[in-house]
Order: sequence, then C-alpha cells, then structure tokens
Amino acid sequence: MTENNFDLAAALLSDAADLIGHAPHGTHTLDDHAYGALQLVATTDTTRQIVLWAADNDRVLAAVEATSDAATEQNSTRIIAFRADGLMFAGRDNHTFAAHGRHTYVLAATVGADTWQLTIDADTTTLTDTDLDTALSLIERFEHPTYAAG
Repeated sequence: MTENNFDLAAALLSDAADLIGHAPHGTHTLDDHAYGALQLVATTDTTRQIVLWAADNDRVLAAVEATSDAATEQNSTRIIAFRADGLMFAGRDNHTFAAHGRHTYVLAATVGADTWQLTIDADTTTLTDTDLDTALSLIERFEHPTYAAG
C-alpha cells in the first residue's frame, strides 16, 4: 500500500476549525502541532476563513478549509485536497474527490459509513462499497501496472 493522507486531512479539519478567528492574517508556519516533522501552514485573510495545509519537504500532503458563518457563528469545514498513491485528490461536491494520472479517478465517500465508491475513467461500476485502502490499491494497479504485475 502506498501513501494515503486522507486521515491526515480529516485530522486537520478540527485543527482548522479551532484556529478560525484566532490565526494571524496572512500565511504563516505553525510550529506547535501534533504532526511531527510535517510543515503545517495556515493562510487567512479574514477572521471567518482559514486554509490549513500540511507538507513534507515542500510537497503538499493535505489541505483543508474552515469557514465561519457570520449570521449563525457556525463553523463548517471541508477537505480541499489530499495526496494518495502519488496523486493529488481534489475535493468536489458531495464528498467526492478527483485525481488525474494515467486515468481519471473519482472517489466518493458514503456519508455515515466507512465505504467508498471508485470510478475510473467514468466507469461508475468499477468498485462500490469498499474501504478507502482497497480503492487506493486498485488505483495503484491502474497507475503502476508494471509494479502490480511484478
């Protein structure tokens, strides 16, 4: 199994929500965090929105956003992107993430369950109701056919 930074992105969601309204304006590196040697960077231009991303050697592994509604003071968060199997999966609507490599991959999370649907090159029947690691293993076989065969 290759890299999978979805769990890192999910963990960053609560950090971003905690930082909203408290982080200084601009882009800055956070030194006090729970992610070891990873570089954690925050960008905020207002007190109502923050983008937080984690990088390893200047390679972005995960990025998230938190916003606060001025009328309700409720925070909402979303995963902007996460890196897995050498691909950057970008967040879309309805808990889906897309990446482009040798093929086009769309991962759709099942809300309330730990299952995913994987679509490869618009073939919606590729893989359904599976865990994320299984879906990423299939992507790895499509991206690196020589490695998978050997």
